[in-house]
Amino acid sequence: MNRIGITIYIIFLNFAPNIKIMAISTEKNEIITQIVQDLKSEDEVIILKALVRVRDKGKTEILEHLFDLFEKTESEKVKTEVKKILADIKDSYALEVIIEKLKTGSDSLNEVLLYALWNSNLNAVDYIPEIIDAAKNGNYMIALESLTVLENLDGPFSNEKLTEAQFILNEYFSEGVDEKETLMRSILDVILKLEDTAY
Repeated sequence: MNRIGITIYIIFLNFAPNIKIMAISTEKNEIITQIVQDLKSEDEVIILKALVRVRDKGKTEILEHLFDLFEKTESEKVKTEVKKILADIKDSYALEVIIEKLKTGSDSLNEVLLYALWNSNLNAVDYIPEIIDAAKNGNYMIALESLTVLENLDGPFSNEKLTEAQFILNEYFSEGVDEKETLMRSILDVILKLEDTAY
């Protein structure tokens, strides 16, 4: 091999890993695109097959599509599968996406999102006010799921977040009570206990 051949070979060796990474990334993007397309299908069988691939090929990249699917579908099988997938997520990025969706999701979706938070052991300690706001604005089941999430949080707890949480609870109690008052008082009790360990 001459000098030019050796130089080209060395350059190829240096860039080969990057070429492989780009090929893998492109392949994954194509798979995700196909999954998203299948999730938008009208055919329940195609959707359920796509949900199986979601478990294998990546969940966090298509969270928003799973949320949309859950809210639009009338199929209980599809809703159950989406719930299972969300409850199995362990990615901290997913935590931020779930919390953000709590602000705009329907009661039925928010119930599933809160279930996913405590079931997947995602530590939402930095999002206590958002969880309480969901409980305040949601129905009885949202408040129940919120209480479960709060009871299972691992610290450390921020005084600032707990103060903000108390403010939201005070707003709720000042607006008048409803069927979830007992749950909201339990949430307040949890927040007061967490204050003992806050920094």
